[in-house]
Amino acid sequence: MLNVPTLSPSLRENTLSLADNLTVMTDGVFSSLLKMKEYADLTPVVRLDVNESITFSARLWFRSILNGTPPSQEDLLVFQEFGKRRVHQGMPLPALLRAFRLGSLELWRGYILIAERNESLRGELLFNISPYLLEYFDEMAQLISQAYLKEQFRQARWRESLQHQLYGIIFTFPEETGEFHKTAAALGLDPSAPRIAFAVELPEADSNSPQFAQELDSVVSGIARRLTVAEDFLLRVWHHGRLVIWVPAVPGNAMNANDRMMAGRVAELREALPASAMMGVGLMGQGARGWASTADEAIRALDFGMRCDDGRRVYFYSDIVMEESVRGTDTTLRYLVSLIEQLSGDPDLLLTLETYFEQCQRRKAAASVLGIHPNTLNYRLERIEKLLGARLDDVGWTTKLYVALKLRRAGPRIALNPDA
Repeated sequence: MLNVPTLSPSLRENTLSLADNLTVMTDGVFSSLLKMKEYADLTPVVRLDVNESITFSARLWFRSILNGTPPSQEDLLVFQEFGKRRVHQGMPLPALLRAFRLGSLELWRGYILIAERNESLRGELLFNISPYLLEYFDEMAQLISQAYLKEQFRQARWRESLQHQLYGIIFTFPEETGEFHKTAAALGLDPSAPRIAFAVELPEADSNSPQFAQELDSVVSGIARRLTVAEDFLLRVWHHGRLVIWVPAVPGNAMNANDRMMAGRVAELREALPASAMMGVGLMGQGARGWASTADEAIRALDFGMRCDDGRRVYFYSDIVMEESVRGTDTTLRYLVSLIEQLSGDPDLLLTLETYFEQCQRRKAAASVLGIHPNTLNYRLERIEKLLGARLDDVGWTTKLYVALKLRRAGPRIALNPDA
C-alpha cells in the first residue's frame, strides 16, 4: 500500500530515540485534544480509550518506519476498530480526524528537532520522510474515516429498524410491555420516562421527494434546539401523513405542570416550524399506551386547529380537553383530577373554589358564604390561578375546574382509579 523509505543509520538511531520517548509525544497530542469540547466532555473510560488509540497509532508509525514495511492487516483491523467505537461514543468525524492532524504535527515537530541538531539529516527528512509522513497519515485518515462512516451507516440502519419496531409496538401492540421496554432501551431511551407528543402538519412536504427525510430532520432539529433537548432523546415517526415527535416530559411533575411548561414555550415552538406548518400538542403519557395516547391527543389537537384556523399555529389538547372528554379517555380524567390534586394541600383553597362556583362566580356572595373579607377571597383566587397557571376569567379554565370539582365530589374511586 505504501512505499516505506529506507532510513540511514543516523536517522534510524534518532528515530529510535523518538520512539523511546513515545509517552511525551502522545501526552502532548492528548493534552491538545482535551482543549476541544468534543474531547473535554468525554467520560473517563472513553478518554482512556482515546489515549490508548493515540499510543497505538504512534507505535504503528514507528514500527512501520523502522521495519521498512507498511502496517499489517491485523494492525489495520485494530486501527479501524477505534473508528467504529468513536461512532458509538458520540464523537463527530471532524474531531476524530483532528487527532490525526495533531498526531502528524507532533511527530513532525520531533523530526524538526532532529534536523536542528543534525544538519546532515535535513535533506533525508525533507525529501524522504516528510512525503512518506504526509502519505502515511493521509492513508490512515482515509482508512479510519471509511470505518467510521460504514459503522455510522450501519448504526443508522440499525436504529431505523429499531425505531420502526418501537413505532409498531406503540401504535399496534401497546400491551407488549416487555418488548416496548427492551426496544426503547436498545435505542438508549428510558422506557419508563413520561413523554409529550407533538403532531406536525407539513402541507408543503412531499413524502416521495428525495429531500423528504432531510425536511423532517430539519423540523426535529429545530424543535430539539429550542427545547434544549438532545436530538437522540427525541423519537419521531411519519404517521398517517403527520410528523409525530415524542419529547421528554419532566419526571415527577403533574400532568398540568408539564402542559403549562410546554405552553410557556409556544413562541419557541412556532419558530421551529416552517411557515406553513401547524402543530398539535398532547398531554403527558407514560409507557407504550401513554406514548400512544399522547400522540393521538396531539393529532386531535392538530385537527382542531386546522378546523378553526385562527392563526395560532400551535394547539394544545388541554385547550379542547372538555370537548374531547366525551371520548372517555383515562388521560382526560387524570388531567382533570390532577388540577384539583394540586390544590389538595390547602383545604381553604378547595373550599373557596367550590363556593365560588356554587355562587355562580359572584365574588361578594362567595365571600359572604365563606365568612371572609372580599379581599381575602380575591387573594385565595389569585393563589389558585398562580398554582394552576389558570385564569378564572377564561371560560375554558372555569369549565375545566368546574368539571374537575364535580369529579372530586363523585368520590375517591374516580380520583384514585381513572380506569374505574
